[in-house]
Amino acid sequence: MSKKAGGKKKKKPEEEDLSTEQLPKVYRRKCEALQATSCKQFREKIEEALDDQDHVKKLHLFDPLQPLGIRAIMESLADLKYKHLQSIKLVKVECQDEGVQYICNYMEKGQCVKLLNLPHNEITFVGCEFLGKTVGNTLHVKLQKLKLDFNNIGTKGLALLAKGLCMNPFLERLSLNFCNIDSNGAKYLQQILAYVDSSLHTLKLRGNFLRNEGIYQLFRALECNNWLQKLIVANNQFGESEEIPVIEKICEVMMKNNSLQIYDLDQNGIYDDGARKLFECYKMYKVIKRIPLQDLISKEIKMDFKKIQKKRKFKLKKKKKKKKKKGKGKKKKK
Repeated sequence: MSKKAGGKKKKKPEEEDLSTEQLPKVYRRKCEALQATSCKQFREKIEEALDDQDHVKKLHLFDPLQPLGIRAIMESLADLKYKHLQSIKLVKVECQDEGVQYICNYMEKGQCVKLLNLPHNEITFVGCEFLGKTVGNTLHVKLQKLKLDFNNIGTKGLALLAKGLCMNPFLERLSLNFCNIDSNGAKYLQQILAYVDSSLHTLKLRGNFLRNEGIYQLFRALECNNWLQKLIVANNQFGESEEIPVIEKICEVMMKNNSLQIYDLDQNGIYDDGARKLFECYKMYKVIKRIPLQDLISKEIKMDFKKIQKKRKFKLKKKKKKKKKKGKGKKKKK
């Protein structure tokens, strides 16, 4: 029977997604082929999902796996092009750089991971090279949260990450606490913060070595950034200085920046003089909600900060999606 002219084609029925049902078998065979130890936690996650007639959406593991164990899991997911896993959190699993490579391969094939958290995993700048390329592939990877705390990636690792993050419109949170980043890392942070379409609202850099020079350069970038809302630079070995006017630069940013609400400056060399300068800005600009400082400042100044902090609450602002431009209509006749 011929189709009617102009008639709409019927949509093909969607194929049933059996990837979670197939996952135990694929994983078992992968472990056998690689001679890898099967991960009990991963098997339990699959069983829970099947019992709930659902998919594995979170993979949070805490037992040592080593790169081979991670390879078995990630290649199983990649072989199935598993499109349901949104959150990967691997804590002290001895992932190492090799394991990061397998995770990145899966992320590009699955195209679904939004959160990646890999603390305490012996990752170096080599792993950051894989990550930088993957987060730069924004057509297939739309990662929103990246945490690499307690990995010795150094400034070289940050530079490789920045290659992918400097043009990334999806990442909202970046955590690089205790990553051995020195003052030279500031220029790579500048590259990340300079992107006009960035969604990055939280940047955590606690326990690094940015020092006065690095912090000064970081805050230079924040004079133009209009989206970052929370900055943690606690324990970065900077403070009051005549040679590099760090406190004055922070105050300049407080006067110019309309988005940054939290300036965590705790555990640094800021004493009463510096704290007073910061307090004057805090008092004047209501956009600033909190400025955590160390215990070395006087009780009187601490109380002044607390009085204002009680009146101001931090609320994360959501970025508005850009509206699509309508096509141009016909020109009117004169």
